[in-house]
Amino acid sequence: MPKTLILLWGPFGFRADELAEALGADRASITVLYGPRYFAPLRYLALFFRTLFLLAKRRPDVVYAQNPPVFCPLTCLLYCRLAGARFVVDHHSVWRVKTLGGRSPLSRGIGFLERVVARAADANTAPHALWARVLAGMGARNVLVYHDYVPANPRRRDESLRREMGGTPILAVSSHGGHPLERLEVEVAAAGALEGSGVSLVVSGPREKLQARFAGMVVPPNVRYAGFLPREVYESLKASADFALNITDEPFTLSHVIFEFVASSLPVVSSRQEVVEDIFGDSIIYADSTPEGVAGAAGALCSAPARAEWAARAKRKQEELTAMHGRELGALRRLLGGGAGPSG
Repeated sequence: MPKTLILLWGPFGFRADELAEALGADRASITVLYGPRYFAPLRYLALFFRTLFLLAKRRPDVVYAQNPPVFCPLTCLLYCRLAGARFVVDHHSVWRVKTLGGRSPLSRGIGFLERVVARAADANTAPHALWARVLAGMGARNVLVYHDYVPANPRRRDESLRREMGGTPILAVSSHGGHPLERLEVEVAAAGALEGSGVSLVVSGPREKLQARFAGMVVPPNVRYAGFLPREVYESLKASADFALNITDEPFTLSHVIFEFVASSLPVVSSRQEVVEDIFGDSIIYADSTPEGVAGAAGALCSAPARAEWAARAKRKQEELTAMHGRELGALRRLLGGGAGPSG
């Protein structure tokens, strides 16, 4: 494999971590003034110079840049043209479509830049088929669908952790990054409705994104916000839970945490999303994004035989995902090395 640098403008990225590990690549996460939108012009200017400095210092043969924001791959494109490096873009989403809606002048400007990046890239990757089709329609070359992947969780059920986190017969888990369309309120209300059935819910995620939202809710006694858990604790929590919730109305989103939950053989209750159903099919349970809909779906998992059935489905799906990951990883390595790949 050529010397590859995976680069993103953000404090964390599970997908970038997985890509770096799978490819044996270096990973760089660059942030300046992360968070407030009113800092965006200053932030992007500072990131532009820091990125060019980093690339000039490390001199990778392949730069694998994440979009959005589109200014990250644009900066990397400039370096690659000057240094003769191979330029690959991982489109976590298409910013113009998902975030900006496609109609405003800003959206049209971003859309133009995303087309420039997609067409200039030697190869493009996307986390699901819907974004791959959008990229192909933008004129992108060598578009490869590379799904997120999480290896099977080797940890075992930890009874002491269950008592610490929930203390009820049935423990549910949820994890969020802080997008405003993640339906935390729905999950919390649904869990509250199941308190009498012996269910408790533990929610994890960054305090800077979620703490204020929880402070504004009426949180029932069987729901706990645990903050951003250390990796070892988080992995043990997934291995120790009875089922998981992932309710979001964020459009076109294939949540990474669903892969995590399935890798732990957890029954999952998910909101209805075309991209989720395309990959997970009947291995997880779908519910409307309402407290009643989620409580009804999760309530069925209060039965031990039902949980066992859905856990077995999750385990079979994990085996399918592992086989698919092997095929996609081989195709990605060929793409990064300059070999033949799919065309957009």
